[in-house]
Amino acid sequence: MKHAVRSIRLRTAYALATVGILVTAASACGSEVTGNPGRIETDISQLNVGNYQTKPREIGNAKSDTQARAREAQRLADYVALPYEADQTYVEDAWTVRPHIVLNRKTLGQLIINDTFDDVAKDLVAGWVNAWATADNPDHKQRTLNLAVLMFPDAQTAKTVGPTLEHDDFTYNNGNEPVSIPNYPNTTAHWRPTVSSIGSWTVHDRYVIFIKVVDDTSAPDLPALTAQVEKMLDVQLPLLDKFQPTPAAELQRIPLDPQGLLGRTLPSNPEKPIRAEPDGIYTGRGSLTLLLSPGQEMLPELERTEVDLVSFGDAVVFRSRSQKGAEALWLEWQPSTHLRPGEKQVEAPPGLGQNIECYAQTTQSLDKELVTMNLCAFQVDRYVAQAASKQLQDLHQKISAQYALLIAR
Repeated sequence: MKHAVRSIRLRTAYALATVGILVTAASACGSEVTGNPGRIETDISQLNVGNYQTKPREIGNAKSDTQARAREAQRLADYVALPYEADQTYVEDAWTVRPHIVLNRKTLGQLIINDTFDDVAKDLVAGWVNAWATADNPDHKQRTLNLAVLMFPDAQTAKTVGPTLEHDDFTYNNGNEPVSIPNYPNTTAHWRPTVSSIGSWTVHDRYVIFIKVVDDTSAPDLPALTAQVEKMLDVQLPLLDKFQPTPAAELQRIPLDPQGLLGRTLPSNPEKPIRAEPDGIYTGRGSLTLLLSPGQEMLPELERTEVDLVSFGDAVVFRSRSQKGAEALWLEWQPSTHLRPGEKQVEAPPGLGQNIECYAQTTQSLDKELVTMNLCAFQVDRYVAQAASKQLQDLHQKISAQYALLIAR
């Protein structure tokens, strides 16, 4: 499991080369880029962008039911709690590179062991799953909290689905026993006294919240396990009260890029996707789940630097509400100030202003091979952007094209 001891800059920019998936982070922009009067104008035609595009795209609305529901799941993601918000002993992202968007049972994998989910939850609109764990130790024993928020068309549907899913989960093993969660009467739960874990299903308006806690660090302790469920619900339910679902009549035509930033972000290659989720935009929590080892300080850091939108494609772009905020974010993440063993600064492409740096990072893959990835980051106007590539020349072209997209009129 990943360790959350890397710098914020590393978390946001590091490519997941060990598993063949690139993860980067960036702040999205609005439909109109506000220039900085003090910035020297760049002649885009003089940049070496290779075959990468430099003209913003009009992305438009969802073109299929799956695309519409996936976009709604991305919107929901910003209102799905990160387990450390309930308990700061959760320090590692345990879901890593698996997909977070829930449209059926497949994403939930072994969390949902019964085979009735797709039938019971056939009216599922969208969902999102997060999982975090306590620090790893020599015995590789950790406590993990899995949290999935499932959204249905209305409260009546959720009221029926939640208890049915709990019933099927409960009866899957004849050793299970019912558990009450005192502070949340709309929660049904179960555990096995010989196993240090608990599963719970909570109905809240149109939402069904599934929480599973697995504690390999101690003997079965029901009060401790139920306390974990309650603390998580204390954080999660108020967040859902703030979320505004897309009206059913509008969902099939939901805008995929209402602020226009995704169209100014280099798109992923559809034949070689770089992450489990489709390209998209997030306003906060959702973006953290797509980063490598997003430490607990990450969300406050984005808030302090006024980041209000993050766009994920072949590059990642962070948009701040102000140029001052973007400059502050750049100073925090400037690669040359955070170089670690196995990293070295490399040449940056010309013509991208002063706040542009690149570095090479050599890490060990899962099969113990050394892998070198090149990464670049820059700040311009209200934006901080990052990209990665194994080939430095390709990266120079990629990051130059991303720069051009952000300053294009």
